Amino acid sequence: MSDSENDSKFELDCLRLASDLEQLAKDTLNPDLKAHCLRMAKQRSGEADVPAKATGIEYIGADRVLH
Repeated sequence: MSDSENDSKFELDCLRLASDLEQLAKDTLNPDLKAHCLRMAKQRSGEADVPAKATGIEYIGADRVLH
């Protein structure tokens, strides 16, 4: 798999995770959890703009768990 394909998959994973975190923030009643999820979503959506090599994270696959 080429670096550009890895970068594209990494970006997509980051955006999906950010979307999931935004949904969790919307669904929770806990203000601390809401703020935490929104901070994480902002970080992940920002990482989508950075190539995987720059973050030090190598794309493993769609079934990996992101934390």
